[in-house]
Amino acid sequence: MNLSEAPKKEIDVVLQDCGWRQTKQRVVLLKSIFDGKDKHFSINQMNEILKENRSYFSLTTLYENLNTLVGKGYLKQITVDKQSFYDTNTTDHIHVFNQEENQIYDYKDCVELHKDLPIPACLALLEEYSLVINIKKK
Repeated sequence: MNLSEAPKKEIDVVLQDCGWRQTKQRVVLLKSIFDGKDKHFSINQMNEILKENRSYFSLTTLYENLNTLVGKGYLKQITVDKQSFYDTNTTDHIHVFNQEENQIYDYKDCVELHKDLPIPACLALLEEYSLVINIKKK
């Protein structure tokens, strides 16, 4: 979904589906999350993006808004090491969590970005499952 340049009608559909009234902050939030790219982010990472766009949420309000988007099926929440990450790709697929970077990747992206990390090749056979692999270099 790409709301970064979407007409007001498309944004209104999401706002109404979530039971939200339209505010400048929520529009910026939706456009920041749904810019047409599959992405993973934590609440703190999204908070920084919003601050860069001069949109300010309390962490509690941001968390509640993200949970609403998860509940409505617009985002997937992934919990790793007591941290929540959010994914704009809501299909079942494999994630790899890199502890050193504190970042989560799709398996396919991780294989390309981190060729030096030993990731079991058999995972490519499991693409239709939701799974998180936690990796840490020795």
